Amino acid sequence: MVHSCSSPEDQMRSMLPSLLRGRRFYCREWALEKLQRCLEARDSTKSVEGTARVSPGVLVTGGPGTGKTALLTELVWPQSEACRAAGLASRCLSWHYCQREDAGSIEVWRFVLGLVEQLKESPLLGSNYVKAISSAAIAAVLEPLHCQREPDDTFKRAVLEPLLSLTPPAHSVFIVVDSLDSGYCGGNGAGEGSISGAAATQSSSIAELLLKYIQLLPPWILLVCSARRQNKAICKIFSGTLLDDAQITS
Repeated sequence: MVHSCSSPEDQMRSMLPSLLRGRRFYCREWALEKLQRCLEARDSTKSVEGTARVSPGVLVTGGPGTGKTALLTELVWPQSEACRAAGLASRCLSWHYCQREDAGSIEVWRFVLGLVEQLKESPLLGSNYVKAISSAAIAAVLEPLHCQREPDDTFKRAVLEPLLSLTPPAHSVFIVVDSLDSGYCGGNGAGEGSISGAAATQSSSIAELLLKYIQLLPPWILLVCSARRQNKAICKIFSGTLLDDAQITS
């Protein structure tokens, strides 16, 4: 269903911060260290020819109330001395916190447009990303009505292709997506995305979109997500680093 065009303020609802922003962070310093090692591993391999591609993402899993959102909030707005000292927040390219009680936060098109806005403003990319999406053709796919109808097309043409065209930054960076399983009912399109050729169907959830195209992300971007452990479809894609109760899978 395509909704009528919303106001700019309504479009940016997907950029609302975590509800846990500013709260004290407890007893997950080991998880922060593990995430830091994941980023360092990417830094050490991205310039080595013939090196096998590292996993494009890290998944934090656990049941309700096990600290998944708290950990992903700490990555973006650190409260602990350990996270501040690690400097992880300075490597955060963008963030999105799905909120089960906020239907707008789990809409695919809002996620895509919010992501584009954050990439445009990120100091990690400078002006290069803005230049990469400055054409009239990209402006057309960024129209809210187009993105509502074809979020996959907007994601591929305004996010994936421009990022792949950029010179990698000095250090690997990460994108945070909390509660990735919100609004996701499963599917079999994971990992089958392609930049050339339209997808057979449009993604109906943020998880479906990311699982389709996660393997196409530039190797200098680490996707850091969280989900409840019982969502096996999501856990299967992140086959390497799991933070459960809380546990990390990459």
